[in-house]
Amino acid sequence: MEQIHQIYLNSTGIAFYWEKEEGIIPGRIQLIFKEIGLFFSYAELKDFNYLIDESIAKNSCCAACELKNSNCKFLLKTPLFPLDLSVTMNELRDIKDLVYGTLFKIDLEIYLYGEGKN
Repeated sequence: MEQIHQIYLNSTGIAFYWEKEEGIIPGRIQLIFKEIGLFFSYAELKDFNYLIDESIAKNSCCAACELKNSNCKFLLKTPLFPLDLSVTMNELRDIKDLVYGTLFKIDLEIYLYGEGKN
């Protein structure tokens, strides 16, 4: 039976490693937010973090507009070339927190325990 090893959790989603009988599947991170599940390598997750920052910077005009934060949709590119997401600014910030928190926890584990000890 497959289980998960949680990396990071927020109000929007969860990031985790899949565990099989032989242990954690190394090098692949599952992100789930809303009804979307994405399976990234560490490098792809770092790329996704960069793409999120780009989207936030590109769509940060009219910062005081409340409708923009919750109603307007923006394109969020992913490292998976054929897949882009349509998200609100609030969702974009929540996804940013999920991805950043996940990268932080992974980097901390690498720093404390070394590569491959997740």
